[in-house]
Amino acid sequence: MPTITVHGLRIRYHEFPPATATGLSPVVCLPSTGMSGLQWRRLARSLSKRGHVVFAVDLIGYGESEDWPRPGPFRTEYDVDVVDALLDLCERPAHLVAHSYGGRVGLRAGLRRPQLLRSLALYEPTCFGILRSTGDTVGLAELGDYDADGQFLDDAFGGSEAWVERFIDYWSGPGSFAELDADERAAWLRSSRKMFEEVRETALDDLPHTRYAEALGHLPMLVISGATSTRAGQRCCDVFAQVMPRCRHVELADVGHMGPVLAPGEVAELIAGHIADVEPG
Repeated sequence: MPTITVHGLRIRYHEFPPATATGLSPVVCLPSTGMSGLQWRRLARSLSKRGHVVFAVDLIGYGESEDWPRPGPFRTEYDVDVVDALLDLCERPAHLVAHSYGGRVGLRAGLRRPQLLRSLALYEPTCFGILRSTGDTVGLAELGDYDADGQFLDDAFGGSEAWVERFIDYWSGPGSFAELDADERAAWLRSSRKMFEEVRETALDDLPHTRYAEALGHLPMLVISGATSTRAGQRCCDVFAQVMPRCRHVELADVGHMGPVLAPGEVAELIAGHIADVEPG
């Protein structure tokens, strides 16, 4: 079981090595909130067959990685430190693949050391600061409606079963939490407090689009959104496509925010094609 240690925590990552050395760039895959790095296993297996080594990490508190010890508050930057450590395992600049919160974390790691990245492939990165800096009223209005009663970001409510239900139903559609079986609910609740703390920081994100464009605008970038997803998730992709010089935006029909999990073949094909286009030859 390959692991790295970050902030004293054992962090699990899943390595998919190529059958033979090819000299192709490595690929680092980051999951969404509450998910394991294995959400990318279909893509990882495909890319490893093509000659890439792929690292898919379980962020703090998810999968087989250790949880953040309470009562100390969790900060997004701790997961950014995990990505930093994973990039250090790569022998050359890596393609970064990420979903939702993983996209926000990966981009922040890229801002620290952009020279370690080869390209970006992101499915609805939740970088809500770019909606604020561009005055995107559509996405911001939806986020405001979501917390209209002021409870969702409340510390006392955060991490409760009712909070998890509200979170899952927002991103996956009304009634999604109710459809989970007992084991699935228990799995979400085990990491619910860490989920809440990272979601609260994400909701209040104020990092402007100019920071990403200045530091990462030279990179080839693919952003993917789902046509049935939330407006906030879709608008983040729209904004990145407008402000990043080398960004391509693809919207998938009949797919929502959880496209990498529920439509893994379509998403993997797009990302693998993007990476192939970037690699020389």
